[in-house]
Amino acid sequence: MVPFLFWCIVDAAPPSETPTPTPPNPTAGGASQFGIASIGGHAVLYAIGNILSRAVAFLMLPIYTRYLSPADYGVMALIDMTLDVIAIIAGSQVAQGVFRFYHKADTEPERRAVVATTLTALAISSGAFGVVVMLAARPLSQLIFGSDVYTPLIQISAVSFALQSFIIVATAFGRVQERSALVVGSSIVKLGVAVTLNLVFLVGMGLGVRGVFYSTLISNLVLAIWLGIWTIRRVGIGIHRDILASLVRYGVPLIGVQAATFTMTFSDRYFLQAAGDESMVGLYNLAYQFGFLMLMLGFVPIEMIWGPRRFQVARSADPSPVLASAFRLINVSVITIGVGIALFVGDLLRIMSTPPFHAAANLVPIILIAYVFHGWAMMHDIGVLVKERTEFLTVANWTAAVVALAALALLVPRYFAYGAATAAVIAFSVRWGMTYVFSQRLWKVDYEWAPILWLAGLGVAVVLGSLMLPRAELLLSLGVHFALMALYCGLVWFAPILTASEKHTALQMTRRLAKAIVSRTRRLTAAF
Repeated sequence: MVPFLFWCIVDAAPPSETPTPTPPNPTAGGASQFGIASIGGHAVLYAIGNILSRAVAFLMLPIYTRYLSPADYGVMALIDMTLDVIAIIAGSQVAQGVFRFYHKADTEPERRAVVATTLTALAISSGAFGVVVMLAARPLSQLIFGSDVYTPLIQISAVSFALQSFIIVATAFGRVQERSALVVGSSIVKLGVAVTLNLVFLVGMGLGVRGVFYSTLISNLVLAIWLGIWTIRRVGIGIHRDILASLVRYGVPLIGVQAATFTMTFSDRYFLQAAGDESMVGLYNLAYQFGFLMLMLGFVPIEMIWGPRRFQVARSADPSPVLASAFRLINVSVITIGVGIALFVGDLLRIMSTPPFHAAANLVPIILIAYVFHGWAMMHDIGVLVKERTEFLTVANWTAAVVALAALALLVPRYFAYGAATAAVIAFSVRWGMTYVFSQRLWKVDYEWAPILWLAGLGVAVVLGSLMLPRAELLLSLGVHFALMALYCGLVWFAPILTASEKHTALQMTRRLAKAIVSRTRRLTAAF
């Protein structure tokens, strides 16, 4: 549904059109004049990759929850978060400058120099910090867990961390070149290696949580070698001082942004560990995965191609209608998937996990709300980025981070995981509000808010209705939730959210897809 609907918007009538009951000419111009129609095809590919990775993750959930305990999940989360902090300090956000300066460059040698400088600088920084983490693994383990028992796991993670620079920069390069097949293919290869090794280490060798860290290290090594060679052969290595200065000027404020985002997103685990134990952290972290799932299925497939391309759109004479229409349709994708997750998460955990993990479902709807605001902030930062005033994002994010810490200190000791989830909603909404205000003042975009309010209202109403129903047997629960999902989709279709041309295009594409499926089925049947 995500790339499908996005394709509808870019191929439909002019983007400035508002919902109307009269069908316009579906072949009219609009977003295609900016070369955006191809986004749908790339988004489909990114969506396939994300859906496959998430599907495999959930298919593996019964194995993970039987060979790992909630406490193991908590240990993995805390070590991963610690390495995320190190990545922020090491300057991983400098790679975000590739999107801006690649499209800003006028010649191909200048574009290659941007990527080469980013790769070289980040590889040096990541390697140096990886060595520091390996040497400091014992005190880090004592600081986080009060024991040095997890020192080997931190050392393994340090090596994985040092390899990340090649993957990060190569992926950014692939995105700006719109090499979606390469980006998705590399993620699938990494997924396949990691899952295979997890089965070997967990089930075959019984290594427990240590096996997960081994599989991550090996899969990162495979991907870093492949993507590193691919990138270096095309752009070379070396540092251009003027480009590095621009990347640092642009990226250093984003380091502050990432640090603040980490504080908002992950500091709640440390508060929960202090108020409870690793098992509470593990359950909360599992619930949080469904917030990530909503972004991975509803936002990331489009953002992977739209994120770099919107800078190209920004150079056009009138970018506002395209940006506003994209924001509206992305919300249809994100909120619809969020409603589906909120409705079915309880059933899914009952099927895929053991009873100690089922309580995580109660936290998911709150976390999903937080991640809607998270997605809005990522979409509404365009004015700040176009004007290259990234320090405003630092201000917005650190203000929200301070709000998050205050809310966590107040709510977690009283309400534990529910308090942590509520603090996330508060912090992410503050971050979005400030980002929106700063961006609009620097570079105004006329967004359409009425359809967004319709979407949010319908989603909240359907999910609240589901939560008010008594707990039922699994099959009955699935039937009720399917009915509620169908009701939500019908309400979205008839509400003033999608334009008539988008509906017309969606119906045409549905008919073509149905014919293709029928034709392929007949050929397969005839072959047998």
